[in-house]
Amino acid sequence: MAVNYGKIWEQKVMEDFSKLPDSTIDRLYDQTTGYKFTSRNVSDTIGYVYPLHYYIECKSCKGNTFSLNNLPQYDKMVEKVGIKGVRVGVVLWFIDHKTVVYIPISTFTKLLEDNKKSVNIKMLNEGTYNIIEIPSETKRVFPSCDFSVLKTLKEGE
Repeated sequence: MAVNYGKIWEQKVMEDFSKLPDSTIDRLYDQTTGYKFTSRNVSDTIGYVYPLHYYIECKSCKGNTFSLNNLPQYDKMVEKVGIKGVRVGVVLWFIDHKTVVYIPISTFTKLLEDNKKSVNIKMLNEGTYNIIEIPSETKRVFPSCDFSVLKTLKEGE
């Protein structure tokens, strides 16, 4: 039987985010209708580290690419962009590359405007899109992440 990394990854992100001083993070209950990709939540989690709120969607993918079709929360997340003190994005774990990135929802908007269909691991080093590598270390299966870099995000990220 295949292991579902998704739920375990969400829990790991919450654990690592909680290591930030004076932080809190809450998992939003999955409100699905029984169909794939039908969550009605804005994101998987809502975190807070003074003075910022974080709407974080946790995703993982094998291989080099993450399809934009795998982000059904996009429309709800983009509604949060522009609210002072709010940061909205995806923490994406490229499993095969042992790499974790933060992608602001505004970057997904730019990708869509550029008619891109996916995020490729190579985009991390190109500099065309705002994709932020999260310092992480993989000991066994799941990486341990240092989310302190999220405290430096600017408005719209």
